Amino acid sequence: MADPLNEPRKTQWHRLLAQVVEEPLTTVNIAVQTEVDVTSASPKADIILLRREGDNWTEEQKTWLADGLRDTSAKDLLIEFKFTESLTNRAYRQLLVYDHLYQEKQQLQRGDLTSFLLLAKTPETDILERHGFVPTDKAGVYASRIELFDAIRIILLNELAPVPHNAIWKCFASRKQEWQKAFDCIHQRCLPTTSAEHEHVIFGLRKIRMEGTMKNMEPIGLTPEYVLDLGRREWLAAMMRSMPREELLKMPEAADIRLEGEQKGRREGEQKGRREGEQKGKVKILVRLLTRRFGALPAAILEKIAAADSDTLERWSEQVLDARSFAEVFGLDVAGTH
Repeated sequence: MADPLNEPRKTQWHRLLAQVVEEPLTTVNIAVQTEVDVTSASPKADIILLRREGDNWTEEQKTWLADGLRDTSAKDLLIEFKFTESLTNRAYRQLLVYDHLYQEKQQLQRGDLTSFLLLAKTPETDILERHGFVPTDKAGVYASRIELFDAIRIILLNELAPVPHNAIWKCFASRKQEWQKAFDCIHQRCLPTTSAEHEHVIFGLRKIRMEGTMKNMEPIGLTPEYVLDLGRREWLAAMMRSMPREELLKMPEAADIRLEGEQKGRREGEQKGRREGEQKGKVKILVRLLTRRFGALPAAILEKIAAADSDTLERWSEQVLDARSFAEVFGLDVAGTH
């Protein structure tokens, strides 16, 4: 009998997808759940549950919802995500079972639940047709022409339109040109700003995809923790690549993104020069962090930075890592900014 401790760990792809979409969705009051209680004895499945508060999707919520998801009036969305396999009889039947059991357990009306099979790989058209699925008016979204299964949808990530609200989902598309466009959209600030941690997740996922390890790491298993840790390192490396060499030499350690000005000043015995050098360095670091996070800086922000002391600059540099607006960095008295 095989030792379960020695068996290769499988990647739970739905957990990686949930990691990418959870913060943006929960921020706009859409609950995200990966441990779905269908029945007490249900087998494990690559399922994500999205639950909406309120009667309809708001425009703010639609900003983060892919086509198909944003087009249903149901408040509960059950998503079975397949990254390594395409449309199969087993996957389709499994979703039908989960859809039925979840509806009964939660005592939902039929219109309150829509279930989706989210596919990274694109199946052959004849396979979709054999299962009764035909294209809708949204590219990449398929509905069943069989009335019994009209609450089931199939979403093909490769075929979704390259628009901002599809971007975080298309990061998992199988075709390179599709996921590259999705990451480019995110990094071009086409979507609302998220936390530094979420940005790290995106950096980590992009690194994995660029290296092709999503195909090669299955024996080890990718985890959300690994993606986040990799993303932190990639984000830091990107910051360091954008800094002049002389600034990098002033950094005591990469993780703190701080200057070595004080230590250098002591070595040279130039107390005044040290303070001035440290001040200028902190200004440069803060400006670079803010620009990378929010884009071009308003004149009012630059004036505020120029007038700040060393301790304040350091405090702002720490706050910018998790800030979603200028106000969260500088306080609510910042006028004319977002």
